[in-house]
Amino acid sequence: MTDLERLVRRLRGLTSRGWRTNDRAAVVRRLAADLVAIGGEGHLLPELPDHALADVIAVVGTDALAADEPAASKLLAAALEATR
Repeated sequence: MTDLERLVRRLRGLTSRGWRTNDRAAVVRRLAADLVAIGGEGHLLPELPDHALADVIAVVGTDALAADEPAASKLLAAALEATR
């Protein structure tokens, strides 16, 4: 299982309380913005509820890995640590 898959799975399992704990929602929103910056044009991040962020990370993470795998992998690994 890749770090992207592991992170998306973790995020999909979070409860409302889990999103608020340790400011996870803010961490994931920053990650999404950073992944969009790596993945290139075509993505605008609309305002979404926290529970939708897992799907956002799945999409923009895949694009970012295709564009710059080392940079995206580093961000995903850091996000995995930050969302424990």
